[in-house]
Amino acid sequence: MADTSFIIDRRAFCSALASAALISPARAAEDPAAGLMQSSYLATRFANARFTATLTLRGASGSTQRRNLSGVAKLIGQSAQARLIRISAPADMAGVATLTIERGANADDLWIYLPAMRRVRRLVTSNRADPWVGSDFSFGDILGHKVGDWHHEVAGSERLDDGDAWQIDSRPASVSITHETGYGRRRSWVRKSDFALLRCDFYSAANGLIKSAAFSDFRTLDVRGGKVQPMVMAMHSVRRGTTSVMRFSQFSTDQAVPSGDVTPEALNR
Repeated sequence: MADTSFIIDRRAFCSALASAALISPARAAEDPAAGLMQSSYLATRFANARFTATLTLRGASGSTQRRNLSGVAKLIGQSAQARLIRISAPADMAGVATLTIERGANADDLWIYLPAMRRVRRLVTSNRADPWVGSDFSFGDILGHKVGDWHHEVAGSERLDDGDAWQIDSRPASVSITHETGYGRRRSWVRKSDFALLRCDFYSAANGLIKSAAFSDFRTLDVRGGKVQPMVMAMHSVRRGTTSVMRFSQFSTDQAVPSGDVTPEALNR
């Protein structure tokens, strides 16, 4: 049950402010919720990453489809995170690839390669709300939600199976963010021990629940940096009754990813 009588512990809050690299120190000092969300945001940003995963799509009727994925991620500069993800199976989707480049304060880049058309296509910001490779995750969910695009408020705390968590409500800083993401509000559960995002509910502009995400099986891949990776990411669509589960079989951060591997030119290799 939620506990709304809480106190943000001083050590955790100071750690949040210290890692708030993409929002101003002044805002972090005045807005503890933004500092906590920034710490959560940075907790899964790795300088380099290589991974393989299975994406399982479960229909409302109980049918399932599976897609085998592989990908790389690279931090570019201080705030740009690039991810290239490619589908290897089933055969009718083999070769489909997406590239998302999150550029901090600048406009993000979204790209997709469709082998049937032999074409690399650049998407626009409004495509952030579109389903990612037919799943319940949107392009915006894969890209990540910038802390500075939202106003944050600590709503309470709650004990979940994976630990005690802050509940943080996030509302768009502008109408354009709602239009681009399709979300009018997000509620996040951020674990107090390491700022891992355990759960996130997504609401419409009319405050209706659209989707709910759950993250589990966390691995600490950078002890010194306090960075963690959920090996299971599930997104449930309340409206459609469908669920998409991404399960990583391998996730490594010990090999450098060349910059050329996260460019539009790399999509059709």
